[in-house]
Amino acid sequence: MTMNRYIPGYFAALVATVIACAAAVFAVNFAVDPMWYFGGNKVGTINYAFNERLSKVNLFLARQDQYDCVIFGDSRVTLLPEQRIEGYRCFNFAFSAGKAEEAVAYARYIADRGFRPKLVIMGVAAAAFRDKIGGTNIPAFIREFDDPKPSLLTYLSFDAISMSLRTLLGDSPLDRVYTLDFECRVAPGAPDYDPARPVTDMMAGRFTGTHRVKFYDEMRQVFPDAELVGYVPPISAWAIDGYEKAGWLPQYVAALHLASRKFDRFLDFGVPSSITIDVTNTYDGTHYEPPANELIAQTLPDGESDEALDLKRIDEQTMLTIYRQRLNDYRDELAAGLAGAAPSE
Repeated sequence: MTMNRYIPGYFAALVATVIACAAAVFAVNFAVDPMWYFGGNKVGTINYAFNERLSKVNLFLARQDQYDCVIFGDSRVTLLPEQRIEGYRCFNFAFSAGKAEEAVAYARYIADRGFRPKLVIMGVAAAAFRDKIGGTNIPAFIREFDDPKPSLLTYLSFDAISMSLRTLLGDSPLDRVYTLDFECRVAPGAPDYDPARPVTDMMAGRFTGTHRVKFYDEMRQVFPDAELVGYVPPISAWAIDGYEKAGWLPQYVAALHLASRKFDRFLDFGVPSSITIDVTNTYDGTHYEPPANELIAQTLPDGESDEALDLKRIDEQTMLTIYRQRLNDYRDELAAGLAGAAPSE
């Protein structure tokens, strides 16, 4: 009888403890905001990208009315500074390993939410046309046009508190981080680029998957009133030289030129240039530092650059000729890079 008298008190204390712990967990996650529900990190200077496919949706939906432009692409395109694209208010929806098919799914999702951009920018790397590129990773809520998981449920989970603790400890899951304004940057401590080391997956497959250009047609169908602009992100001149030596360059050029026909405007920043021959511009040969991406952002809407080819103005054979001429122009630098003495500008 005596013990039974204390049971309600014990139970109340247990409930109060659980509630206090849950409140503390939510408070930490709210302050760090690893999934970007509430505008990002409030206790530090960096936002880490633990799940860009979800966190960018949370961020976009909270600010949708601010934008008239959207950017899609893979991790290389996350580094494109949307704030530098003059005349538009762009949201960068690119994420790691992003594919055109996934971009179309996200485009349909935000179109269903009433978003009608004036400008759509898509990063188009030749790797998108390899014979095999793996499957897609489209969250169920995107496919079903549903709301993302509520913040309350997400931020009461062990996964979320783990992300917050990693953020507080400075443990980035990627080699890229985001500023408090959600501008993507190469993470501190990234390695120096060594041209003697082949770019990761550089020879992973030939560029025969050109049937995937259909996804650019689908993007235009989703946003028929928007200007559709594409660009090839920079890639190491040594990678391009590797394709030439392997006999893959004509196929590489053909795939990109075919893709360019689907766009209103299309610039190729992957052609060998002063950007891609300078090893200090990149840490791995495919992800480029802010100066290169700022130039791209300033050029994309309607500008021109000596660092890029306008593929809407030249045919495929001319494009291939220019590539080979540029490789010839940089032959000494290419040789020096392979010998371990790569030049920088």
